[in-house]
Amino acid sequence: MGARENIALVEEYLARIGKQDPSFEKLLADDVVWWVPPGSEAGGTYRGKATVLDFIRTGSEKYSATAPFEITIERVVADDEWAAVQLIIDTKTADGRDYRNHYHIAFEIRDGEIVTAKEYLDTKHAHDVFAPK
Repeated sequence: MGARENIALVEEYLARIGKQDPSFEKLLADDVVWWVPPGSEAGGTYRGKATVLDFIRTGSEKYSATAPFEITIERVVADDEWAAVQLIIDTKTADGRDYRNHYHIAFEIRDGEIVTAKEYLDTKHAHDVFAPK
């Protein structure tokens, strides 16, 4: 795939995540690997589609089930193998607190599927917001 197709793929993935559309999982390869910085409470490397989906579902439980989950894409750059996205997530936590954080996710794409994601975010801010009161 070329850069334009890779940009379209990650934009579609993020749109589905933002709409809480479960079909987002069709865009993940069976052997997908998702990495989160070790400074995050969810930090680590998740390997395989089932493991990554479990990580995503567990993480989504931290957010409000009724508040909008807004993803604002600031910039996407891509080549024939990778697409890198700067984005902002605006939503509410499961207990009603405001959550706004900046992310950078580098996606490796093969045969029209996401095979690797390296997710960077302000882990201190996420910890402060999600920590029990």
